[in-house]
Amino acid sequence: MKKNKNRGARSASLCLLATLLTTQLHAAETTAFAGGDGEDHDLTLAYRTAPLWQTQWMRRPVTLGLEYSLGLVHSSTEPYARNLFHIGATPVVRWWITPATGVELGIGANLFSGTHIAGKQISTAFQFGDTVGVVHRLQGRPWRLGLRFIHYSNADIKRPNPGQNYLQLHIGYALP
Repeated sequence: MKKNKNRGARSASLCLLATLLTTQLHAAETTAFAGGDGEDHDLTLAYRTAPLWQTQWMRRPVTLGLEYSLGLVHSSTEPYARNLFHIGATPVVRWWITPATGVELGIGANLFSGTHIAGKQISTAFQFGDTVGVVHRLQGRPWRLGLRFIHYSNADIKRPNPGQNYLQLHIGYALP
């Protein structure tokens, strides 16, 4: 059983790498997210593509990009695993409500390295990741700051499905 889990994680990693290598690199963003929910903490590094689609809504720009992520969930709660790694791919929509401030929404797929964390059994290594947040571009600088809420859940594919919630600080850097 363990070999099948490792094979799935390896396959997902190779798919993520192939997608990263074939995606446009101009105007992309690298990001770090850090946050928690008490005794549990999530640190995620992400690469967000340049906008793949753009439009206007209420005379404000709306963009769609893909966010590829690699993260670590750490827990100080026993008796289960203290660390789980995760990789993910999430389409993220940003609506720029001012030239420098935007609201973002995303729903993506994540693969965790196990099914026990923080005293919880999450039942499946596959988890959806739902995000909502705000981001602010610093004027004249490539830096972006923000705050977002992320909820991981398997959407009741298998029970129990306690979900995981994290409030994350966001620091990003727009690549030239």
